Amino acid sequence: MPNLLPFLMLAVIWAGSLVIAVFPLSFALATANPWIILGAFALFPFLFVPSFITLAGLMSRFAHSKIIPGRFPREAFHRIYGWRRVYGICWTQVFYFKPLYAISLAVPRFKTYMLRLFGYKGPSTSFVVYPDTWLRDLPVLSIGKDAYLANRSTIGTNICLNDNTIMVDSIQIKDKGLVGHLSVLAPGCKIEEGAEVGVVTSIGLRSWIGPQVSIKPNCLINHGCSLEEGCEIGTRSYIGLRVRVGKGVKVPAGANIPEGAVILNQTDMDRYFSSETKMLQDFAANLSVVL
Repeated sequence: MPNLLPFLMLAVIWAGSLVIAVFPLSFALATANPWIILGAFALFPFLFVPSFITLAGLMSRFAHSKIIPGRFPREAFHRIYGWRRVYGICWTQVFYFKPLYAISLAVPRFKTYMLRLFGYKGPSTSFVVYPDTWLRDLPVLSIGKDAYLANRSTIGTNICLNDNTIMVDSIQIKDKGLVGHLSVLAPGCKIEEGAEVGVVTSIGLRSWIGPQVSIKPNCLINHGCSLEEGCEIGTRSYIGLRVRVGKGVKVPAGANIPEGAVILNQTDMDRYFSSETKMLQDFAANLSVVL
């Protein structure tokens, strides 16, 4: 992408929206009528906000088809990543303009207009999201009705890697799904209906959180996990890579479930937890002997 293109895009977004918003004021000043001038000033934000979002959103539409799952080199001229930069410039102008973004989220019809304009194709826009909830790559997001995305949570549709590539995947959050404060969802996550991700919890790549699952605060769910309907993960638990937890199973607080474990019922869970507790007790006893 030529280095000049970002500056041209920013000029269109900012200068264009300012010109549209100031246009009535120029006529008002010519009339020298203080009431007309006051009315033109009052009209300014009502013209600037929709103009800014519309110009940014329309330019982003050239890149919607390139916001797709995959792994791509972070190179400006790459056929996918180059267009991701175009989309990113447009979206971040809105996202980081917090007063404007907050106004847009607060008005339901305008929130729908903004999200759809930037390529959001999900089934509903009737979900709760805050100005400091991290959202990117709207074309690969799907969020259900009455879902709740807490402030400072991260809906992480992409991850930059140290080999100069970026990994992108979709994220789905079904009706009444809840993502708590400071929680992080990695690319490829699926949160089913009524599932709860507690505060300060991380969900790894391509993990599936089933209906009505309850994940308590401060948990770490590693990549590729499958938590089946109605199971409960206790506070500060670690669920290892590609673990499967069966329907209705309750994982105790502070549990450490090893990689690849398959826990289909509560008896399996009690066996895992008992062996882990015994291992820690034996370790503590051996350590005390050494000391």
